[in-house]
Amino acid sequence: MSVLQSSTKWIVARRDWVFAGIILILAVIMRFWHFGTLPPGLTTAEAVIGIQAQNLLNHGWIPGLSAANGYAPLFVWLQAGAIAVFGPTTWALRVWPAVLGVASVVALWIWTRSWFSHRIAGIAAFVLAVTPWAVMIARNGTPTALAPLLTALTFMIAGYVYTRRTANWQLVLVLILCVDLLSGPLGWTIAASCLLIGAVEVIRARIWGKPTVTTVGVIVAAVLALTAVGYLYAVSWGALKHIGNAAVLVTSITSLADIVTKTLFMFNLQGDDSFVHNLGGQPLLNVFTGLMFIAGLLVSIARLHERRYRVLLALFGLLLIPAFVSGAGVPNAAHAAAVLPVVMILVGIGISYMLELWFATFPINSAARSIGQAAIIVLLGLTFVQSYTQYFRAWAGTTEAYGAYNESAVASAKALTHSTFNGQRYLVGDASELPIAAYLTEGKPSYAALTTASLVVLPIGPGPRQFVITGSANHQAQTTLAAKFPGGLLKAYPSAFSGSDLYYVYEVAK
Repeated sequence: MSVLQSSTKWIVARRDWVFAGIILILAVIMRFWHFGTLPPGLTTAEAVIGIQAQNLLNHGWIPGLSAANGYAPLFVWLQAGAIAVFGPTTWALRVWPAVLGVASVVALWIWTRSWFSHRIAGIAAFVLAVTPWAVMIARNGTPTALAPLLTALTFMIAGYVYTRRTANWQLVLVLILCVDLLSGPLGWTIAASCLLIGAVEVIRARIWGKPTVTTVGVIVAAVLALTAVGYLYAVSWGALKHIGNAAVLVTSITSLADIVTKTLFMFNLQGDDSFVHNLGGQPLLNVFTGLMFIAGLLVSIARLHERRYRVLLALFGLLLIPAFVSGAGVPNAAHAAAVLPVVMILVGIGISYMLELWFATFPINSAARSIGQAAIIVLLGLTFVQSYTQYFRAWAGTTEAYGAYNESAVASAKALTHSTFNGQRYLVGDASELPIAAYLTEGKPSYAALTTASLVVLPIGPGPRQFVITGSANHQAQTTLAAKFPGGLLKAYPSAFSGSDLYYVYEVAK
């Protein structure tokens, strides 16, 4: 037997594991390729979490739940570790999201394999690995990055608890639910969905009996764990009671109906308009995966008599609740991040069903069966190519993406840290840009941060001064500086990407 024949036989015998390895490689590529340059800057939300992580490192300040950290103190703890290793950089805030993104692909593969089949698991994991929606969430340093992994882990473990009913898995479920509760509104939704569905299924199956020592031990452990989490919630009550305002909750039936409609349509018709989450308005799924998602929904509805499909459809509705009830940026791909793994499973179910129909049409003809499989493989390959092009070419080549990630504020902060000036230095920008500079310049040469309003009341005094001005603050700042410090020298610094003026430096000699 030739080496080629031996290799082919080995690959065929282990095709599931070979496919899983390819998926893992693609997940790593999509999350770490051009890691230091894409996304091109930093959002205010990322920077605020970075500042809280710096406070934790520098002052031992343990964060509670607040709007600033997305009510997810767990993510601040993770980011503190990354900053301690890599320093206050943009990509230090994205190491954990990328790692979590790869881990979510693995967790989804294991979860789906335990509930459905190897084929559905492989397809779902592949689509999650390459879909731009998932990739953008995994390359953004906000708590949203936790949601896909927590969804897969929580329901994978819940499935083990339901089928195996051992104390070890029960304790692990308690732990993961506590992690969910420390991971923001998406985590709360995951935990609540798990408990609700679990309670319904237990009641339906009438699984109960006399309490044992092990059961009592698990209950005690759960109470202790939830008490610890509850204490953190109690000390954060001042922030939690204002969550409705922070989330822009829906207040009317009409608005709710509009949001629900737009959210459901975002998968196939009109997606998120924010360049932080999406390529402005593009559907979250491409044509092929979008059609297979609809097919998966229909198959699941037809198989409602099976518990796994019934639970999957319940999860699809429950995990979309954060996107349904918030009026911030409708439709909002980030608010729907927890449902990502469920959508990918539905895509896998749809593709698997199409293959089943094809095989049923050609039960004996092996050539025809192979053609059907090859067609699906080609379509999945094209999905990867399209996804790569959409993120690394189309999205990365738009000026809107650079604006969404505050290229000007990041460049201004670098100007302060990579140059020197013998005199007082100032950064002039709007209120959303100043936290970005504060994070990136932590521990670097001092400067005073000013908005255009505070620049107006800045005292006029002797000595040289340098004002670094972001693009958004430029017009008003220049007018004020020309009036207060006439004769200064203004220099513009263009963007290496677009060539347009990115930030400005105004220097006053005396």
